[in-house]
Amino acid sequence: MPTVAVISASGGAGKTTVALALAYYAAHTLADPRSVLIVDLDPTAGLTLRALGDSGYGDLCQQGKTLYHMDLDFDRGRRVDVEKYATRPGPAAKAISNVALLPPGEDDEGDLATRVEKWFLFGGRDRLAKLLKESQALERYSHVVIDTAPFFDVRYTVAAVAAADVAVVTLRPTVTEITRTIRMLRRLRSAGIEIKPLALFNYDPGRLVRETSTLRELGFKTPGRASAHPDQKLRQLVERLTAEATPIKTVLQYKRELTDLEFPRTSSDKLDLIICPAAAEIYRHLNQHPPECPATYEEE
Repeated sequence: MPTVAVISASGGAGKTTVALALAYYAAHTLADPRSVLIVDLDPTAGLTLRALGDSGYGDLCQQGKTLYHMDLDFDRGRRVDVEKYATRPGPAAKAISNVALLPPGEDDEGDLATRVEKWFLFGGRDRLAKLLKESQALERYSHVVIDTAPFFDVRYTVAAVAAADVAVVTLRPTVTEITRTIRMLRRLRSAGIEIKPLALFNYDPGRLVRETSTLRELGFKTPGRASAHPDQKLRQLVERLTAEATPIKTVLQYKRELTDLEFPRTSSDKLDLIICPAAAEIYRHLNQHPPECPATYEEE
């Protein structure tokens, strides 16, 4: 049963999109959709708002169906069952309609951020891992995907990594973003967090033409044609990154079907074509056995 934490050094690196894509892929290809759980560990609730909207998230907070409320109940000595706190989006998010979603949560007295602050005041970097175990999430679900806040607040990354079998770090192939990612991984290791994540490039190849040429020269599978000279500085940085993380050699192409307005609220056959190549490679690293991707996928 793999638990995957999706992390990033920068905001806007596609972390939430990748978390949704991995959950979608697991639900549609590897397992019964009802056996997949997404944990939204970002107190700003980006993933939950994207799937359910503001009113949908507000309703769950009022009903106490959130990670925040589960943590409060656990602190009060109550027995917690993940099924009491998770929800299934249904038609509000067709692509993940039967996937379980555990939102971050808030009420008039606090929110997930106040709980995480308390976790780390008492050295609780393993608190999320404990909650998932005690709530039977690890028994009930065959696949768990954890979305996090960016590395601006290291605590969310640390808590997610501690609860996961593997971390997937998402980034764009730019000098700044790769440099930030390398710095993040080194900082985590200096804090005693042993981590060598999978590194997934998630971007629009049509907008980063020279970067795409550089990745192609290094053996990455990227849609589009190489139409610019590779950047040697970028090449050196990518090579440095591979010493810190295991590269996923298939790029996740950011297309309209993966934008906030489309995904996960709508579902289409194109999603499989876009998501499958990178997601299958990630799950193969987790000793899963994904089927071959649709034959109509083309790298062009």
